[in-house]
Amino acid sequence: MNAILRIGAVLVLMATIAACASRREEGEHRGAVTELSDPANALSQELMLTLGQAKNFHHKANVLMSDGKLDDAATQVQQILDLPFPKHSPEAEDVLLDARARLAQMRLSQGKFEAAMTLVDDGLREKTRASFFVANLHTVRGEVFEAMAASAEEGSEASRSAKIDAIKSFDASIQINNQLLQELAPANK
Repeated sequence: MNAILRIGAVLVLMATIAACASRREEGEHRGAVTELSDPANALSQELMLTLGQAKNFHHKANVLMSDGKLDDAATQVQQILDLPFPKHSPEAEDVLLDARARLAQMRLSQGKFEAAMTLVDDGLREKTRASFFVANLHTVRGEVFEAMAASAEEGSEASRSAKIDAIKSFDASIQINNQLLQELAPANK
């Protein structure tokens, strides 16, 4: 359900960006009520269609998961990673990172630590900027290490090492979120 909320939040954010892009800066003459947005800021139809596809794959995954069909649900989320998103779109990057995080959590719930870690690490290599979704990938990475520590023999070197890596991953997520909050601070005043 969290993935649906995140996708919904991205879609709301995109709609807000599109609406804001069509407004002129305060103090300038206001034109007609309906104005065309600057084409450089407009969301393309291609992007909107692929975002809609991603949303549908998430919904299908939810239905399959409700029937206990985790492998089939994972296949649906995997299809998001294969969608032909327009290049250099921050919205597409966010959706792909989110899909990787969700798929990694599915693999983690199946005890497939290596598959989960590969999904997370691939997403972290593909990121182009700091975002909530990058921070979330670090959180999922920490969860994988946490699960690895729990599955290792208590007190073993493998357990201690995985715990250290989990904390490093959670710290990386916290650092990104703090950075983003600081960037937003002037806007909130």
